[in-house]
Amino acid sequence: MTKRRTIPALVALVVVGLLALAPGACARGGAGHNSPTKKLEDAFKIALYVRSVSKDGCYPPAPQLAKAISRRKKGLNVLAATGPGGVHRPDIVYVLRHGTTCNHVMMALRASSGLYILNSAQGTIRVQGRRGPRVVPGKPGPPRGVRLLSKTFKMSAPDQLTRLEVFCPGGSAPIGGGMSVNIPPGPDGEGVYPHSYERLGAQLGFHISEVLYDASHSSTTPRNVTVQAVCARGQIPQNPTPHKTVFIQPGQTKSATARCPKGQVLIMGGFQRTDFASDGGNYVTESHADGPSAWKVTGSAFLGSGTTGGGELTAVAYCVKHRGPILTEVPSMPVAVPAGGNAMATTPACPAGLTLTSVGFSLGDSRNAFYAGSSINSNGTTTASAFGYFGAVPGLTAFAYCQRTNG
Repeated sequence: MTKRRTIPALVALVVVGLLALAPGACARGGAGHNSPTKKLEDAFKIALYVRSVSKDGCYPPAPQLAKAISRRKKGLNVLAATGPGGVHRPDIVYVLRHGTTCNHVMMALRASSGLYILNSAQGTIRVQGRRGPRVVPGKPGPPRGVRLLSKTFKMSAPDQLTRLEVFCPGGSAPIGGGMSVNIPPGPDGEGVYPHSYERLGAQLGFHISEVLYDASHSSTTPRNVTVQAVCARGQIPQNPTPHKTVFIQPGQTKSATARCPKGQVLIMGGFQRTDFASDGGNYVTESHADGPSAWKVTGSAFLGSGTTGGGELTAVAYCVKHRGPILTEVPSMPVAVPAGGNAMATTPACPAGLTLTSVGFSLGDSRNAFYAGSSINSNGTTTASAFGYFGAVPGLTAFAYCQRTNG
């Protein structure tokens, strides 16, 4: 019997983290927690699944995609429209012909609080109208009152997908984050691996979606996952944040680079939308700064126990207007990752006068390992971990990103 990737394995993640929610939308109805954004997020989850199992790696045309979402999500009414002007009926998700292509999808929903637009290329849900959408300028800092907060979660089921997040206290915002797991991957690769590493927008927290990968499904060892958030006042990226997405087919390796607008520089970066589990999917192999104003991610994909294993990978750059670079990059020495084994690479501490605020990693040119996350350590270093699932890796490199802070 031919196996196909099951929808739950792909769409159990809440897509608030996949789509940065504009502060302007939050002010007009609490985007991220209200009914319009939830319906758009639900539709987008199914759209990601439909694309991941397509033979050509594309989103279908708007009418076909609308029908596919409706078939797979009971109770969600989805239609097609030419553009935002054709969205007349309230509380119905419309897939828009204008803006929906092989690599992008546009959706809209009309509610009493406005016309909500989902743009997968920008990674946003925003409210259209006389009050928006608009660019919300960021604050360059320097960060004040920097604190490292953490929260621990338990994962226990095979191929469990869980959205984990830590929120910053009032008046502060995330400028970085990390994670650690109490038990490393086992000899067969069973372990916890991140699907995303990103800042939450309207919710003001740090978000990592995780999978407890277990290809055997026979006896899964529960693990405790600790998510960290670096919180501070005075530094907030411009919204919307630059996004760049690629679609990766099994056996392919592709990169995406999100670039800051002219006159802006990075304060952090991250990735979204990887989707692998034991039935296959795509996974990240590097995520780090590419100069002072861009963030680069690379990934690959595999079949696993399924017959389709593609997926999207998105680079995210968090940027502010500033003259000259803000971040100083501190790399580790490359560490070899053995086939069927774990490895950890730890950076030196930040230079004197600078504080570690965000992290990155690279497996070089190899696609042989699963990234197991990066922790922010009490001594001001960061440790990146990886498991050589498909073979050995010549060099795993961890990156610490440091900046000047006030208090």
